[in-house]
Amino acid sequence: MSALTVTPYERRYRQTVLDLLYNSAQTHLHLDWYTPEQWLDGITTPLYLAWNHRRLLGALGISSPLGQTSWLRMVIVRDGTLPVPVLKMLWGGIQPDLSRLDVASVWILAANGWLLDYAGVLGFAPAEMVISLHRPSVAPPPLRPTELDIRAAELDDIPAMTTIDQQAFTPPWQLTQADIWQAARMAAVCTTAWQAGRMVGYQLSTRHRDGGHLARLAVLPEVQGQGVGGALLHRMIEAFRARRVYELTVNTQLSNLRSQRLYESYGFERNGYDLPVWTTAVL
Repeated sequence: MSALTVTPYERRYRQTVLDLLYNSAQTHLHLDWYTPEQWLDGITTPLYLAWNHRRLLGALGISSPLGQTSWLRMVIVRDGTLPVPVLKMLWGGIQPDLSRLDVASVWILAANGWLLDYAGVLGFAPAEMVISLHRPSVAPPPLRPTELDIRAAELDDIPAMTTIDQQAFTPPWQLTQADIWQAARMAAVCTTAWQAGRMVGYQLSTRHRDGGHLARLAVLPEVQGQGVGGALLHRMIEAFRARRVYELTVNTQLSNLRSQRLYESYGFERNGYDLPVWTTAVL
Protein backbone atom coordinates (compact mmCIF):
# COMPACT_ATOMS: atom_id res chain seq x y z
CA MET A 1 0.00 0.00 0.00
CA SER A 2 1.72 3.17 -1.19
CA ALA A 3 1.81 6.62 0.40
CA LEU A 4 0.28 5.51 3.71
CA THR A 5 0.78 8.14 6.42
CA VAL A 6 -0.44 8.51 10.00
CA THR A 7 -1.37 11.79 11.71
CA PRO A 8 -2.91 12.75 15.07
CA TYR A 9 -6.60 13.61 15.06
CA GLU A 10 -7.50 17.27 14.71
CA ARG A 11 -10.87 18.94 15.08
CA ARG A 12 -10.96 19.78 11.37
CA TYR A 13 -11.14 16.03 10.61
CA ARG A 14 -14.26 15.45 12.73
CA GLN A 15 -16.72 15.06 9.87
CA THR A 16 -14.24 13.01 7.83
CA VAL A 17 -13.90 10.54 10.70
CA LEU A 18 -17.67 10.36 11.20
CA ASP A 19 -18.23 9.80 7.48
CA LEU A 20 -15.73 6.93 7.54
CA LEU A 21 -17.33 5.47 10.67
CA TYR A 22 -20.87 5.50 9.33
CA ASN A 23 -19.89 4.16 5.92
CA SER A 24 -17.61 1.31 6.98
CA ALA A 25 -18.36 -2.24 8.09
CA GLN A 26 -15.04 -2.74 9.87
CA THR A 27 -15.65 -0.61 12.94
CA HIS A 28 -15.02 -1.08 16.64
CA LEU A 29 -16.63 1.28 19.14
CA HIS A 30 -16.34 1.02 22.90
CA LEU A 31 -17.51 4.45 23.96
CA ASP A 32 -19.66 3.43 26.94
CA TRP A 33 -22.13 6.29 27.51
CA TYR A 34 -20.93 8.59 24.74
CA THR A 35 -22.03 8.89 21.14
CA PRO A 36 -19.22 9.07 18.58
CA GLU A 37 -19.95 12.76 18.14
CA GLN A 38 -19.73 13.41 21.89
CA TRP A 39 -16.54 11.41 22.19
CA LEU A 40 -14.84 13.28 19.35
CA ASP A 41 -16.00 16.64 20.68
CA GLY A 42 -14.55 15.99 24.12
CA ILE A 43 -11.52 13.92 23.18
CA THR A 44 -8.42 14.46 25.29
CA THR A 45 -6.66 11.17 24.53
CA PRO A 46 -4.69 9.98 21.48
CA LEU A 47 -6.59 9.24 18.28
CA TYR A 48 -4.61 8.57 15.12
CA LEU A 49 -5.70 8.64 11.49
CA ALA A 50 -4.26 6.68 8.55
CA TRP A 51 -4.29 8.35 5.13
CA ASN A 52 -3.54 7.45 1.56
CA HIS A 53 -2.81 10.93 0.25
CA ARG A 54 -5.99 12.81 1.28
CA ARG A 55 -8.19 9.74 1.59
CA LEU A 56 -8.86 8.59 5.16
CA LEU A 57 -8.38 4.82 5.45
CA GLY A 58 -8.54 4.20 9.18
CA ALA A 59 -8.60 5.48 12.74
CA LEU A 60 -7.51 4.18 16.14
CA GLY A 61 -8.04 5.83 19.53
CA ILE A 62 -7.79 4.93 23.22
CA SER A 63 -9.51 5.80 26.48
CA SER A 64 -8.11 8.03 29.20
CA PRO A 65 -5.49 5.97 31.05
CA LEU A 66 -6.48 4.77 34.51
CA GLY A 67 -4.28 2.53 36.60
CA GLN A 68 -1.79 2.38 33.70
CA THR A 69 -4.43 0.80 31.45
CA SER A 70 -6.42 2.01 28.45
CA TRP A 71 -9.14 0.57 26.24
CA LEU A 72 -9.31 0.75 22.48
CA ARG A 73 -12.24 3.14 22.09
CA MET A 74 -12.47 3.54 18.33
CA VAL A 75 -10.99 1.48 15.49
CA ILE A 76 -12.08 1.92 11.87
CA VAL A 77 -10.75 0.49 8.61
CA ARG A 78 -12.25 1.63 5.32
CA ASP A 79 -14.10 -1.06 3.36
CA GLY A 80 -12.01 -2.53 0.57
CA THR A 81 -8.77 -1.67 2.37
CA LEU A 82 -6.32 -4.30 3.63
CA PRO A 83 -6.68 -4.05 7.43
CA VAL A 84 -3.24 -5.27 8.50
CA PRO A 85 -1.09 -2.46 6.98
CA VAL A 86 -3.51 0.19 8.23
CA LEU A 87 -3.75 -1.25 11.74
CA LYS A 88 0.01 -1.69 12.00
CA MET A 89 0.61 1.91 10.98
CA LEU A 90 -1.98 3.22 13.43
CA TRP A 91 -0.70 1.04 16.26
CA GLY A 92 2.85 2.15 15.59
CA GLY A 93 1.77 5.77 15.50
CA ILE A 94 0.17 5.66 18.92
CA GLN A 95 3.08 3.94 20.71
CA PRO A 96 4.94 7.13 21.73
CA ASP A 97 1.74 8.43 23.33
CA LEU A 98 1.27 5.20 25.28
CA SER A 99 4.78 5.56 26.67
CA ARG A 100 4.27 9.25 27.43
CA LEU A 101 1.03 8.49 29.29
CA ASP A 102 2.64 5.61 31.21
CA VAL A 103 0.17 3.07 29.80
CA ALA A 104 1.32 -0.46 30.66
CA SER A 105 -1.45 -2.38 28.89
CA VAL A 106 -4.18 -1.78 26.31
CA TRP A 107 -7.43 -3.74 26.26
CA ILE A 108 -10.11 -4.64 23.71
CA LEU A 109 -13.75 -5.41 24.53
CA ALA A 110 -14.79 -7.05 21.28
CA ALA A 111 -18.47 -6.56 20.54
CA ASN A 112 -17.92 -7.78 16.97
CA GLY A 113 -15.43 -10.28 15.68
CA TRP A 114 -13.61 -8.60 12.82
CA LEU A 115 -11.02 -6.82 14.96
CA LEU A 116 -10.00 -10.03 16.72
CA ASP A 117 -9.04 -11.49 13.35
CA TYR A 118 -6.18 -8.97 13.32
CA ALA A 119 -5.58 -8.24 17.01
CA GLY A 120 -2.95 -10.95 17.27
CA VAL A 121 -0.85 -9.18 14.65
CA LEU A 122 -0.68 -6.20 17.02
CA GLY A 123 0.33 -8.39 19.96
CA PHE A 124 -3.07 -8.80 21.63
CA ALA A 125 -4.12 -12.10 23.23
CA PRO A 126 -7.27 -13.36 25.03
CA ALA A 127 -7.45 -12.37 28.71
CA GLU A 128 -11.06 -12.51 29.96
CA MET A 129 -14.72 -12.84 29.00
CA VAL A 130 -17.51 -10.43 29.83
CA ILE A 131 -20.66 -12.47 30.32
CA SER A 132 -24.26 -11.31 30.10
CA LEU A 133 -27.06 -12.37 32.43
CA HIS A 134 -30.81 -11.94 32.04
CA ARG A 135 -33.52 -11.71 34.68
CA PRO A 136 -37.09 -12.66 33.76
CA SER A 137 -40.22 -10.96 35.02
CA VAL A 138 -40.34 -12.18 38.62
CA ALA A 139 -40.44 -10.41 41.96
CA PRO A 140 -37.12 -10.04 43.79
CA PRO A 141 -36.42 -12.24 46.82
CA PRO A 142 -37.19 -10.76 50.24
CA LEU A 143 -34.66 -8.17 51.37
CA ARG A 144 -32.88 -9.20 54.54
CA PRO A 145 -32.97 -6.66 57.40
CA THR A 146 -30.35 -3.95 57.04
CA GLU A 147 -29.46 -0.59 58.53
CA LEU A 148 -28.46 0.75 55.15
CA ASP A 149 -29.99 3.94 53.80
CA ILE A 150 -30.58 3.70 50.04
CA ARG A 151 -30.90 7.14 48.44
CA ALA A 152 -31.27 8.58 44.97
CA ALA A 153 -27.86 9.73 43.77
CA GLU A 154 -27.17 13.45 43.55
CA LEU A 155 -24.62 15.42 41.57
CA ASP A 156 -22.56 16.05 44.70
CA ASP A 157 -22.25 12.27 45.17
CA ILE A 158 -20.15 11.77 42.01
CA PRO A 159 -16.71 12.18 43.68
CA ALA A 160 -17.57 9.65 46.41
CA MET A 161 -19.03 7.27 43.83
CA THR A 162 -15.77 7.53 41.89
CA THR A 163 -13.73 6.71 44.98
CA ILE A 164 -15.89 3.66 45.68
CA ASP A 165 -15.66 2.51 42.08
CA GLN A 166 -11.88 2.74 41.95
CA GLN A 167 -11.55 0.84 45.23
CA ALA A 168 -14.08 -1.83 44.29
CA PHE A 169 -12.53 -2.65 40.91
CA THR A 170 -9.00 -3.20 39.67
CA PRO A 171 -7.66 -1.95 36.32
CA PRO A 172 -8.83 -2.02 33.60
CA TRP A 173 -12.36 -2.18 35.04
CA GLN A 174 -12.35 1.11 36.94
CA LEU A 175 -14.23 4.20 35.77
CA THR A 176 -13.08 7.80 35.77
CA GLN A 177 -15.10 10.54 37.43
CA ALA A 178 -16.03 11.84 33.97
CA ASP A 179 -17.32 8.37 33.03
CA ILE A 180 -19.49 8.16 36.14
CA TRP A 181 -20.81 11.68 35.67
CA GLN A 182 -21.85 10.90 32.09
CA ALA A 183 -23.34 7.55 33.09
CA ALA A 184 -25.34 9.10 35.93
CA ARG A 185 -26.76 11.67 33.53
CA MET A 186 -28.11 8.87 31.33
CA ALA A 187 -29.21 6.51 34.10
CA ALA A 188 -32.85 5.59 34.59
CA VAL A 189 -32.15 4.52 38.19
CA CYS A 190 -29.08 5.67 40.12
CA THR A 191 -28.87 5.06 43.86
CA THR A 192 -26.30 5.18 46.64
CA ALA A 193 -26.00 3.10 49.82
CA TRP A 194 -25.12 4.78 53.10
CA GLN A 195 -23.99 3.19 56.35
CA ALA A 196 -23.53 5.27 59.51
CA GLY A 197 -23.45 8.44 57.44
CA ARG A 198 -20.87 7.16 54.95
CA MET A 199 -21.46 6.20 51.33
CA VAL A 200 -20.44 2.56 50.90
CA GLY A 201 -21.84 1.64 47.48
CA TYR A 202 -23.75 2.75 44.43
CA GLN A 203 -25.53 1.40 41.37
CA LEU A 204 -26.64 2.93 38.12
CA SER A 205 -28.96 1.36 35.59
CA THR A 206 -30.20 2.34 32.16
CA ARG A 207 -33.44 1.68 30.32
CA HIS A 208 -33.70 0.48 26.74
CA ARG A 209 -37.25 0.27 25.42
CA ASP A 210 -39.01 -2.26 27.67
CA GLY A 211 -35.92 -3.54 29.47
CA GLY A 212 -33.52 -2.32 32.11
CA HIS A 213 -29.78 -2.86 32.32
CA LEU A 214 -27.68 -2.74 35.47
CA ALA A 215 -24.68 -0.87 34.12
CA ARG A 216 -22.66 -0.53 37.33
CA LEU A 217 -22.73 -1.87 40.88
CA ALA A 218 -19.81 -1.01 43.17
CA VAL A 219 -19.34 -1.59 46.90
CA LEU A 220 -16.40 -0.66 49.12
CA PRO A 221 -14.20 -3.73 49.65
CA GLU A 222 -14.40 -3.57 53.46
CA VAL A 223 -18.20 -3.94 53.46
CA GLN A 224 -18.57 -6.44 50.62
CA GLY A 225 -20.51 -9.52 51.68
CA GLN A 226 -22.60 -7.53 54.17
CA GLY A 227 -25.70 -7.07 52.02
CA VAL A 228 -24.87 -3.71 50.44
CA GLY A 229 -24.91 -5.01 46.88
CA GLY A 230 -28.11 -6.94 47.53
CA ALA A 231 -29.85 -3.87 48.96
CA LEU A 232 -28.88 -1.77 45.95
CA LEU A 233 -29.93 -4.53 43.56
CA HIS A 234 -33.27 -5.02 45.34
CA ARG A 235 -34.07 -1.30 45.21
CA MET A 236 -33.14 -1.16 41.51
CA ILE A 237 -35.44 -4.08 40.66
CA GLU A 238 -38.31 -2.50 42.59
CA ALA A 239 -37.74 0.88 40.92
CA PHE A 240 -38.01 -0.69 37.48
CA ARG A 241 -41.06 -2.75 38.46
CA ALA A 242 -42.77 0.47 39.57
CA ARG A 243 -42.30 1.67 35.98
CA ARG A 244 -43.60 -1.63 34.57
CA VAL A 245 -40.12 -2.63 33.43
CA TYR A 246 -39.57 -6.28 34.27
CA GLU A 247 -36.88 -7.68 31.96
CA LEU A 248 -33.40 -6.88 33.25
CA THR A 249 -29.84 -7.62 32.14
CA VAL A 250 -26.37 -7.22 33.61
CA ASN A 251 -22.79 -7.87 32.49
CA THR A 252 -19.88 -9.04 34.61
CA GLN A 253 -16.51 -10.68 34.19
CA LEU A 254 -16.35 -14.45 33.91
CA SER A 255 -13.71 -14.41 36.64
CA ASN A 256 -15.85 -12.32 39.03
CA LEU A 257 -17.51 -15.20 40.85
CA ARG A 258 -18.74 -13.05 43.75
CA SER A 259 -20.80 -10.81 41.48
CA GLN A 260 -22.17 -13.84 39.62
CA ARG A 261 -23.36 -15.40 42.89
CA LEU A 262 -25.10 -12.16 43.86
CA TYR A 263 -26.88 -11.83 40.52
CA GLU A 264 -27.88 -15.50 40.46
CA SER A 265 -29.37 -15.14 43.95
CA TYR A 266 -31.65 -12.47 42.47
CA GLY A 267 -32.79 -14.61 39.56
CA PHE A 268 -30.31 -13.62 36.85
CA GLU A 269 -29.20 -16.36 34.47
CA ARG A 270 -26.55 -16.40 31.75
CA ASN A 271 -28.02 -15.79 28.31
CA GLY A 272 -25.00 -16.75 26.21
CA TYR A 273 -24.21 -13.27 24.96
CA ASP A 274 -20.56 -13.18 25.97
CA LEU A 275 -17.86 -10.76 24.81
CA PRO A 276 -14.16 -11.65 24.60
CA VAL A 277 -11.62 -9.33 26.18
CA TRP A 278 -8.09 -9.19 24.75
CA THR A 279 -5.04 -7.32 26.00
CA THR A 280 -1.44 -6.53 25.19
CA ALA A 281 1.43 -5.21 27.26
CA VAL A 282 3.01 -1.95 26.18
CA LEU A 283 6.78 -2.33 26.12
